[in-house]
Amino acid sequence: MRNSDADIAINTLNKLIAQEYEAASAGMRYGNRSLEESASIRYHAYLNARDKIREALADAMDERDALNPFLPQRDELVTQDMHTCDLCGRRVSSPVYAVHLAYMDQAKTASEVCAGCMWRMKFQPVRAISLDMYRLFERWLDEQNETEQ
Repeated sequence: MRNSDADIAINTLNKLIAQEYEAASAGMRYGNRSLEESASIRYHAYLNARDKIREALADAMDERDALNPFLPQRDELVTQDMHTCDLCGRRVSSPVYAVHLAYMDQAKTASEVCAGCMWRMKFQPVRAISLDMYRLFERWLDEQNETEQ
């Protein structure tokens, strides 16, 4: 989010907040009640605007992250160890995934891939099946092998 429009807006609001705080302090120091009140009103308005921008950014991140099935879901336990993503090189916490990328005659095995890269590369999560379903599948394979022999 470095040098984004939101960063520029927040930095500008921080400068305005500091200026209005100084103006309110000066009005209080010199006994100028009208300067103090007007600067205080603007100071609080700028604080409120900055907080609203931060809340909107946090909501947008939560909404975007909710679409990524590779991120841990709410109340899901994950380890807090740090990994380096083999694809983007960022330091990320768990979960990480192991993938094998292949294109024509080139291949790469990545043992630690972050959820962001999995989402950007359009991977689909693997569906887990129950043990009973797996046993039924094994029986079906055995029956297929017996009929072939």
